[in-house]
Amino acid sequence: MLKKAAGGETSGMRGGRLRKPPDMDMAPLIDCVFLLLIFFMVATTFAPLPGLRVKLPPPGKPSAEKPKGLLMRIVNPEPGEKEGVMVLNDEIVAMHEVLGKFLNTPVHLKNMLIIQAERQVLHEQIVKVMDIAKRSGIDKIGFAMVARGP
Repeated sequence: MLKKAAGGETSGMRGGRLRKPPDMDMAPLIDCVFLLLIFFMVATTFAPLPGLRVKLPPPGKPSAEKPKGLLMRIVNPEPGEKEGVMVLNDEIVAMHEVLGKFLNTPVHLKNMLIIQAERQVLHEQIVKVMDIAKRSGIDKIGFAMVARGP
């Protein structure tokens, strides 16, 4: 039973005042969470993604010497075509023939593949050729530029 106290307050069975529920301040908890987040962001290391090493031609004048190894020329695709014509050491090859040609190449020529693609060739075709070259055991891949006429 509740009795009315002299000051107008109600008292419970123990004779004390009614208590308010305690307030919880969330600010320190949020600070700790942000500090942990910052700690884990700073302490995390990311493994580098494996990639291909590509030997780019040096800037300046193009060299007149013929490169040693395989030379894959890819010409611009014809209108309506997805892929350009590929010429491997003066022999036209299709994409499904490239792996066999790379595998049957003599070892002394297999040390490097040089890809010479024209401007409109899609990167997809170049990457496919690079993947096939890696599968066939060619470790070094370089790019050659086509000299523009005046």
